[in-house]
Order: sequence, then C-alpha cells, then structure tokens
Amino acid sequence: MESLGSMSGATARRRSMRVAMRLKVIVSGVNAQSQNFEEKAETIEVSKYGAKITLGEEVRIGAVLALARPDADRDSKFRVAYQAPPNPETGRRETGIEFLGVDAFWGVQFPPDKGIWM
Repeated sequence: MESLGSMSGATARRRSMRVAMRLKVIVSGVNAQSQNFEEKAETIEVSKYGAKITLGEEVRIGAVLALARPDADRDSKFRVAYQAPPNPETGRRETGIEFLGVDAFWGVQFPPDKGIWM
C-alpha cells in the first residue's frame, strides 16, 4: 500500500478508495455524435462514488449513462467525468463515471472515506 506522500496528485484527491474489480456491465446512453447506443463493457476499478470502465463509444464529459449489471439484476445512472483517447490496440477508451447519487450498485462494502475517523 502506498503512503500518502507517494501517491500521485489524482490519487491523493480521491473521495474514496478504489477497488480493482472486473464486472461485465451493459452501458447505454447518447454518444458524442448524439446517437443512442448500447454496448457490453467491463469495469476496471470501482469505488463508492463511481468507476473506471472501458467503452468503445466516444461520449461527452457530463453525459448521463445508464449501467446495468446482468449478474445482479441492478441498474443505475452515472455521469461521465472523463474519457481517455482510444487505446490504439483495442479501440476502447478508459472512461471515468460517477454515480448520480450513491448506492450499493457494486455490491462491495467500502471502507470509510478518507479523513473520517470513528
């Protein structure tokens, strides 16, 4: 585990811990060309507040996406926080998403947020 002093600036600013977790999800929304889409995707990391997923579609920052977890019969809405350029090998884009609200969509018990001591 990294100490706070060795964390990157982005990692040190995170609201909660991220967990590496590969889950199959179905993502739907409107792409950057204003066309409706639905695609199978996968999470890379999840947190109490959102996730990093891989997407084939280019989407706009701020766009609202719906994610469904077929394995758990759950769905939720997310806002796009960032999207990386496509990976030259796969054509897929790492995409950061944040919950519109907070729920137990991932089925993971996360530790308390940083700075909160009990």
